[in-house]
Parts: sequence; structure tokens; C-alpha cells
Amino acid sequence: MNRLSFYISKKFWGPFFFALGVFAALVVLGDTFEKLKTLSNGHSTLGAILTYSMLTFPSWLTTVMPVACLLGAISVVSEMVANGEWTARVASGFAPRQLFKPVLGCILLVAAITMLIQEFVVPPFNIKAETVYYTRIKYRENFNLNTEADVAMKIGNNQMLYAKLVDLEKGEMKDVSLDTYDANWNIASQVVAKRMVWNEEKGEWIFEEGTKRTFVDALDTKDKPFTQEISSFQIPPQEMSVSKTENKLLSIRDLTKRINFFQRMGLAHYSAETERQAKLAAPFVTLIMCLLGMPFAISMRRKSKILNIIASMVIAFTFWWLISMITSIGENGYINPFLAGWGPVIVFSIVVFFEYKWLKL
Repeated sequence: MNRLSFYISKKFWGPFFFALGVFAALVVLGDTFEKLKTLSNGHSTLGAILTYSMLTFPSWLTTVMPVACLLGAISVVSEMVANGEWTARVASGFAPRQLFKPVLGCILLVAAITMLIQEFVVPPFNIKAETVYYTRIKYRENFNLNTEADVAMKIGNNQMLYAKLVDLEKGEMKDVSLDTYDANWNIASQVVAKRMVWNEEKGEWIFEEGTKRTFVDALDTKDKPFTQEISSFQIPPQEMSVSKTENKLLSIRDLTKRINFFQRMGLAHYSAETERQAKLAAPFVTLIMCLLGMPFAISMRRKSKILNIIASMVIAFTFWWLISMITSIGENGYINPFLAGWGPVIVFSIVVFFEYKWLKL
């Protein structure tokens, strides 16, 4: 890195960390004050609320990082323009894009760090935050984050698996019913059991304490009790995804597992796929958003922090509004998930291309 690049990069971090601290503090305080309303419910405590706020802090941090990047980028350019440095550098032979490169390097670094935090830090912290919320703030009886109640799965063209309680961490399902249907979707046979457990050594699910039931006709069945019975359903617990956790709270890895499981089960997965593509596109969204906003700073002939903040907020919220709208459409299956996730990046990349061509940057 040459001296000029280092000099410009150094200017970026001050406004970036200032914006990051202010925006993160505002959203965390807002969320904390909202949770203070629960103090009157008899379960919540101030300590629990503060713990919850600390656990959700990484999630809020990744949310405001793109805005902080944008403000940092606009501030660097506007300061150089206001001080006459921009004009002097351009007059001495530097192309505008050469002056943008150090800032873009900083933005890419922040985008990469944000991606890593979103993927490896936020999900486990969110899990802990959810546990704190439902055990110490808004109490829910028998809450267990590792279990899912009333699960129904289509496991074949003519089979449905129902379970009252599923704990994939233990490899166990309780009050299970495996129903097999004929071509007209009339029930043909049924296996009902108190439990179904995963045998790791043999790689198979085993019914325990149940009954095999064959439907002879609408009024007659043949029942055969059993102590243990091997199930025809043999997907390992680690490859299953029955959690009702929102897609936006999952990592890309967990979303991929959920999508693969849904595909295997023949279930609709456009919502999870849209969210996965949106997460993969997130670093590019930050970069394009900053590229779109940086020329705005050149048009301002005086340094103004207020204008920088306003411009950053307007551009960021316009992006978020468009992204949330397109993502919502994709999650409901109206457009292709890849188009929903990458559409804003493609559209604004074209806008940036013509913007820079028109401004001769």
C-alpha cells in the first residue's frame, strides 16, 4: 500500500467507527427499552434484559455495518473535496477511481468481516438470546430450543410422518405416526409408536413400543403390536431440518441444510433459498450501495456531517426498502429466489455503471 492509499484509508475509519457506535447504540437501546415493558410480567428481570441485549448486539452490529460503511465512504470523499485535496489530486494526474480504490478496499474488508460475523457469531448468539428470552423474560413453559412440537413431514410420494415432539440433537421423536397412503390418498397402513430413536451404529431409525396397523376397509383394521421395528424413514438427524426458527436467523450453512432437506422431502423451499441468496449477495449490496453514494460527496462543495448522515440514511433505507420488498416477493414464490436475492445487486450495478460513465469517474 502506497502512502496515498494509506492516507485515504486512514480517513475512512474515523467516520466508520463513529457511525457504527452511534447507530448500534441507538438500535440496541431502542430494543432494550422495548423489552423493559416486560418487567411487570413477574418473570423478567433487568439483568435478564441486559443479557438479552448483549447477546443480540452482534446481530444489530451486522445490520448497521453497511450504513456505517456508506457514511465512512461519503465522509472521506466530502472531506477531500471540502479541503481542496480532491481537486489537487485530480489536477496532478490522479484519476477519481484511483482515489476511490483505498476506500473500496476498506469497504470490502468490512463486508468480509460482516459476512464472517453473520455466519459464525450471530447464529449461536441468537440461539442463546432466544433461550434467555423464553426462559427469563417472556416465560414459556417447557421451553426447549432443541425440540420441535407437532411436526409433520412428507417423506415420500405416499407417506407422511407425524411426531408430537422431535429432538434431533438426541436423535429422538415421541408419539410418532408413519402413515402410508394408496394412489387415491386413502390411508393403507400406519405405524404408531411411543418413540422413534436413531441408532448411530446401524444408521437407522427404530420404532419402539408401537403398533403396525393395516386398513382392510373403512371399518376394519388389523393391528400387530411390536417392541421394536425398523422404520422405512432413514434420513440421519444431522441432515434433517424441522426447526421453526426464522430463515433470517440461520447461517448460510443451516439454510443450505434446510433447503437440501426440503428438496429431499419434496417440500417448497423458495423462502429459504431466497434468504440464502440474499445473504450471499449481502457483501455486494454493501459495495454497490457505497459506490452509488460516493459520487454524491463530490457534488457537495463544503464539508457537512449532517448532509453526509442524511445522504447515507436516505441511500441505505432506499436499498433496504427495495431489498426487503423483492425478498418478500421471492419468499412467497412469485419470482425466482436467485433473482430475488441478486436482483437489487444487478439493477444497482447497472445504475452505478452509467452513473460513473456519465460523471466520467
